Amino acid sequence: PAGELGRVQDFLGLKRIISDKHFYFNQTKGFPCLKKAEGSGRPHCLGKTKGRPHPEIDGQVLRRLRDFYRPFNRKFYQMTGHDFGW
Repeated sequence: PAGELGRVQDFLGLKRIISDKHFYFNQTKGFPCLKKAEGSGRPHCLGKTKGRPHPEIDGQVLRRLRDFYRPFNRKFYQMTGHDFGW
């Protein structure tokens, strides 16, 4: 998460204040968590819905959604200067 947050901070022109030191890998959950939530002395991990399986979506539905959002995504890529591959 720190790498992505770093890119967001750069994009917004903000000083990088969030880094790897703010996260640890939780072996039990299998993903990174915040070492300490702001205003709390305890670590913070996302809940049970993190990492859940995604539902199967019909290929035709995905094609229709991609076709519909393609022009909006292209405009967004132009605005941000980054192609997210959506």
